[in-house]
This record gives sequence, C-alpha cells and structure tokens, in this order.
Amino acid sequence: MQKSIADSALSTFATARAGKVQRLLAALLSIAFGAATLTLLPVVSRPISPMPGFVPVYQSALTVVYGVTTFLFLAQYRRTRSVPLLVLGAGSLYVTLIVFLQLLSFPNVLSQGRLLGSGPDTTTWLWTFWHVGPPLFALPYAIMEGDGRGRLVPARRVALVGWLVSAAVAVAVALAGAAATRYVHLLPKTVEGDDYWLTTTSGVGPTVVALTIAALAVLCWTTRLRTVLQLWLAVALLLLVFDNLVTLPAAARGTVGWFAGRLEALVAGVVLLAVYLREVDFLYARAEAAAHEREARRAELQLARDNLALALDAAEMGDWELDLRTGTSRRTPRHDAIFGYEEPVAEWGVESLLGHVIPEDRAEVRAALDGVLATERVDLRCRIKRADDGAIRWIALRGKAYLDGAGRVRAMAGVVMDTTRQHDAEERLNQAQKMEAIGQLTGGVAHDFNNLLTIIVGNLDMIVRRPGDERRVERLASSGLQAAKRGAEVTEKLLAFSRRQVLRPETVNPNRLLHDFQALLRRALGETIEVRLELDASLDPVRLDPGQFESAVLNLAVNARDAMPGGGSLTVKTCNAHLDVGELAERPDLLPGAYVLVAVSDTGHGMDAATLARAFEPFFTTKDVGRGTGLGLSQVYGFVRQAGGHAQIKSAPNQGTSIELYLPRSVEKVMEGRPEGPLPLRRAAAGEVVLVVEDEPAVLDMAVESLGELGYRALTATRASEALDRLGGPERIDILFSDVVMPGGMNGVQLSVEARRLRPELRVLLTSGYTGTALDEQGLPPDLPLLSKPYQRDELANKLRVVLGR
Repeated sequence: MQKSIADSALSTFATARAGKVQRLLAALLSIAFGAATLTLLPVVSRPISPMPGFVPVYQSALTVVYGVTTFLFLAQYRRTRSVPLLVLGAGSLYVTLIVFLQLLSFPNVLSQGRLLGSGPDTTTWLWTFWHVGPPLFALPYAIMEGDGRGRLVPARRVALVGWLVSAAVAVAVALAGAAATRYVHLLPKTVEGDDYWLTTTSGVGPTVVALTIAALAVLCWTTRLRTVLQLWLAVALLLLVFDNLVTLPAAARGTVGWFAGRLEALVAGVVLLAVYLREVDFLYARAEAAAHEREARRAELQLARDNLALALDAAEMGDWELDLRTGTSRRTPRHDAIFGYEEPVAEWGVESLLGHVIPEDRAEVRAALDGVLATERVDLRCRIKRADDGAIRWIALRGKAYLDGAGRVRAMAGVVMDTTRQHDAEERLNQAQKMEAIGQLTGGVAHDFNNLLTIIVGNLDMIVRRPGDERRVERLASSGLQAAKRGAEVTEKLLAFSRRQVLRPETVNPNRLLHDFQALLRRALGETIEVRLELDASLDPVRLDPGQFESAVLNLAVNARDAMPGGGSLTVKTCNAHLDVGELAERPDLLPGAYVLVAVSDTGHGMDAATLARAFEPFFTTKDVGRGTGLGLSQVYGFVRQAGGHAQIKSAPNQGTSIELYLPRSVEKVMEGRPEGPLPLRRAAAGEVVLVVEDEPAVLDMAVESLGELGYRALTATRASEALDRLGGPERIDILFSDVVMPGGMNGVQLSVEARRLRPELRVLLTSGYTGTALDEQGLPPDLPLLSKPYQRDELANKLRVVLGR
C-alpha cells in the first residue's frame, strides 16, 4: 500500500500486494472462525428457538452481497480485460442467481407455499449447487494466476465476451434450477423433512467439502496468496469449509450448527466485499494524493521551465520543438533571432533549417539529421546565412529525437546557439598552438641539423684544405658520413611522426618478428636488463612495415633502458585484444573491433602526469643534453597511427612504464619469411643500362658516379618528358631509376606507368626523400620498389639486385 505515488498506474484489488497487516487480519479472522467452529462442534445438533423472518432476510442479504461483488468483479474486468477476473465475476454471478433461486424454494417466504420446487429436496440441492460454485470457479482462477501469464481479452471484444460469459452462467443456473425442481427425483435423496443427515451419508456433502478444500489448496500453492484478492478469496473458501463442518453434523434446520453455518456462509460472501470496499478507500486516498503530487509537480515543472527559459536567454540559446508528423513547431524568440528574424516566423521545419545552411555544409547537416534514428540524438555544428543581413554565422544545434511505436522519429526537441565567437576564439587558439608547435619543431630540427651540419661542413672544409693526408681524410669523411646518417634518421623519425613516410606493409605475425629481433634487442639493452618475451601463441596476424615495427620496438627498448640506469627488466607482451566504443571515445578516427596488442613494459622510474601528457611530442625529452633527440616516442606514435592503430602510455612515478601498441588485426595470410642477413654486393653484368631521372644536379651526379662504380652504364634525364623521349628512342635501357617528386607536372609513379607502356619489359626503381603531396591517398603502388634518400652505393646495389631479380 506504500508504493510510490508516482507510479504510472495505480494497483487494483486484484493486483495490489498483500501486506503484513492484511495477512495478519486474515490469519486472525480465520483463527477466530476456526476456533468458533471447533467450539460449536459438540453442540451443533442442539435446537435453537425459532427466529421468524431469518431465512428471507439471510437469503436476501446473501443475494445482495454476491450481486454487488459480481458488479465489482465485472467492472474491474471491463477496465483491465483480465480473464481471471472475468472467471471470478462469473462465479459470483452464479452464486447470486443460485442463492436467489434457493430463496424462492423456501415455503411461506414471498408467498404461501413455495414459488420454486415442491419440497425440501429442491432447497437442499440448491444449497449444494450454491456451495459447489465458489470452489469450481476458484480453481481455474488459481491455475491461471499461478503460471504468471497475463491473459487479456482483446479490447474490442471485452463487452461481447462479458455478455457471452454472463449468458452462459445464466444458462448453467437455469439447468441447475431445473435439475433441483423438475428432475430432483433423479438426484440422490439428501433430506427427510427438516432432517438432512442424508446429505452426509449420501456423500454429497463430503464431496462438496473435499472440492472446497482442494480449491483452497490449489489457490494457496499456485499463487502463494501474493495479492489482496488471492488472500481474502482463500479466507472466503476456508469459511465455506467451516460452514460445511458445522452444518452437515447438525443434520437439521433450526439447530445451532445450521444457524452458525448460515452466519459463516454470509461472512464468506461479505469478506471479499468488505475488503474490496476498504481497498477502494485506500486506492481513492492514493489517487487523491497522486493528484495533489501531480499538481505540485506541474507547478515545479512550470517553475523549472521558467528558470530554463531565463538560463537559455542568459546563455543566448534558443530552444525548439518540432513535430515531424504534423509539421508544427514551437520556438523561443531567441531561436528565430539567431537565424536573423526580428519577428517570429509563422512556420519552421527541417527544410527551413536547411534553407539557411550554406551549400558547403548542407549535405553534412542533412546526413546528420538522417542519422538521428540510430542515435536518437541531434548534435551538429554548421554555418548558416542569416535572413536579415546575410551574415555567415556558426551555430551549434543539439537535441533529442523521440520515436513512435513503429520506430520512426515522430518529434525532435533541443537548443540552438550562435557559436561564431567561440569558433573564432578556437581558431585563434588553434593557430597559436600550431605556431607554438611549429616553433618547437623547427627549433628542435634546427638544433639537431645545425650540429650535424657543423660536423659535415667542418670535416669537408678540413678535407678540402689538406687533402693529401689519406688517413686524416678517411677519418674526417667517416665522421661526416656518420653525421649525415644521423641526419637521415632524424628526417625518418619526423616523417614517421607526421605519418608521411612511405611504408611497405606486409601481413606478418609480430611474434616471429620479435623472435628474430630479440638478439639485437638484448645487445642494445646490455647485461643489466633482463628481457622477457610473453608471446601469445594464438596471436592474429597484422599488416605493417616490418622494418618500422622493429625500429619502433627498439626505440621503446632504448627509452626503457635509459629509465633503468641501475638495471631492471623489460617485458614484451603480445595478445589479441578488442577495443569497444567506450574505449575509443577519445579516438573517433578509430573503429571498434579486433586488434593485436604489443606492450613494452619496464621497471624504471616511470613518468609524472606532466611528462606523460607530452611524451609523444617531437623533440620533447627529459634526458640530458646530447643523450636523445626526443623523436623516439614520436616515431613510434606516427608509425602506429599510420598503420591504423592506437598507442597509449600507462605510467606513474616509481612504478615503471608500459607502452601499449594496438594494431588492427589482418584477415590476410601471413607472408613467407624474409631473407636473413645482408645480400652480397651485386655489380652490373652484360652492359646493363640505367636511365637516371633526377632534377637535382648534385644528386644526379652522385647517382651516375655510384652506378659507374657498380659497372652500370648510365643515361640521364632531368624531367619526365625528357625521360620519355629517350625511352621512345632506340637506345638500350634496362632499368628506369627515377625520383618520385619532380617538376613538370608528372611524378615518378606516373612516369613509370608511361614508360612501361613504351617498354613493357622495363624494370623500375624509384627513389625519394619525401613523397609529399605528389602521390594520392593510395600512396606508392606495391609493385614499385622504393629506395629512400639519402642512400649509399651498397644500398643502391642491393635494390638494383632486387629489381633485376623480379
């Protein structure tokens, strides 16, 4: 009875849970009548003084009680469409009609003699039919309520089914009346004058008692008397059992047992009606309280709306509601003012909004609105053209969609805000951050390259001034070459971070790469650091550039080594992983799904929050000057992102660091193992000719010189058009060796396509320091090998060996 008043539907007599008070009252009533029945059993056959008028008053009261109960049950059935309630209503109607027929069977009640039947047999059998009714109708009710299935009559057939059931009950009562009057001689004899001991000895009475007890047992077992109706229906059946227990042994009218039985039968009928009326009073009180609370909430809601309107106006926001079924809308004046209307417009809809969106943003806005069904959210930013002054403004539109029963969007509501000032401020902030980042980047590049160029320029200057000392020249040249290699490494890491490096991805098993790489890894870390490999044997394949992967792991290992100056352990772990939408909330460019996790963990000093926030930035380092470029982690980050994955760092001071690389799982087959060890130097044979296409003269001279040392004859061209002219001529050309980025409107990839049209058997080798925007988003075709600049003669020889071996 103390459930929340805010429930959408109030419980009924049939569904309200029976509380402790209800159960206590039911138990006390049952105990009281049970005790009275046991007390009266020794004296049930004792006659009592005649009470004129008792029978008609009693029968009339019983008829009225069951008649009102019938009305209440059928009224609840019409409202709830419950089949179990219809069954109880039919049972109550049956008892009402049978009791009324029994009233007509008593002599000298409504007239001289009997209006129905010809003797006491009719009255006794109508009493029997009456007592059979409650258990017969309680049994199907108990069974239907016990299985927990909701049985409802279709709404359009409620009245029809109700009338049909009532008619069926009337027919059943008529048949019972006919059996008790016209055909009573065919029924067992149950009474002799006022003595009805034959009711017991014939077995009719005990059968009625057994049926009532069985119905009571089934009701208690199947329903556990959960509701108020079930509880008091059980009490009513128990009182009918008590009625039989004191009536049958009395064996005659006008005895103590006969009179006590009539009272218990009347209480059995009254108890449901009384509890029902009491429950209605509780329900009315709850409904009244709900009405008061609803009114209070309505006032609170209006106050909240007023406060919201003030807050939206203060925030320069306009709220809106749009009914897509009727096309009607509700908007605040601020909404229309944002779109450039001094006065509210008469109509507004989706097309009105799209009419204000500038053409460049219109397709995106329409797609966002079409996708509302999936998310039930409206969240978009776009540019609009105001109606009054034609100014272009940025707006943010946020709201919620409401669906109908068929799953279609029926309405939307939300807020709109002019975000032009915020957008401009964000643009200025982003520009400032970009300039700061560029300044930091260029400063780091300038610092490193100036150091390297100092070595190269200084050594070359000393070689030019004193070229005669061969050992000195060799030492200075070797130092300059090492500085140049370091410069190439810096450039490679910058390209990796910016995701502009040219990758040669393969479908590989990272476990194999780590197994092959572990010897180098152990040498790089030294003897004070223990290396552990925890590799999942069922690891899925991934598609990546093996060399870049090994470089990334080496960078992580070197960083870990520097974080453990006193020694420690490095663990490389691999396993399959799955990233869901929640884990990728801050990475909208990644798709949820299957990934391969490669985690490199150390037991070093860890990172604080400030260091962790900047760890992936290029040229950011916490190492001493000269001990690191600050490009290691940025190269790892760029490599993973370019591979379509995700990198994250988990670290805390004095708790070590774990860097996790999530690489997308590949469905392709793992490629065969790569050849191990360096290839022997390959020199030209049989007069092989290479056409070198390079627009930088110094690089062209160096390439020609290197090819000459390898035994190749070199032809040159500085533009793609010049190269095509030579390829169209009669000269022998075995290999096209071309730069990717060239002036003249044709890059190296396009040149290779045209060259193969002219000479289908031509071999192609491309070279580039940075492909930049020369290639489209598809990148370099997989069938074209690439030699990265800067390169040395031996690297050129190995690439030529690969090209000629194809």
